[in-house]
Amino acid sequence: MAKQTIPGVQTGGGIVPKLIGAAITFAVLVLIVKHPAESAVWVKGAFELFLALVSGFAQFFQGLMA
Repeated sequence: MAKQTIPGVQTGGGIVPKLIGAAITFAVLVLIVKHPAESAVWVKGAFELFLALVSGFAQFFQGLMA
């Protein structure tokens, strides 16, 4: 049987991308700890935007099918 790789997180790529990812993760955690109420509002807004995008795609494809 052929060996299959699992797509997803790449282990290579050097130190700079890992440092950037760690810095972004740290910044998000600091924002959540220092401003939990505002963070909740931002997450709610992002979720509502995601739902609007999904709804828009659904309407688009329904229009194509009609």
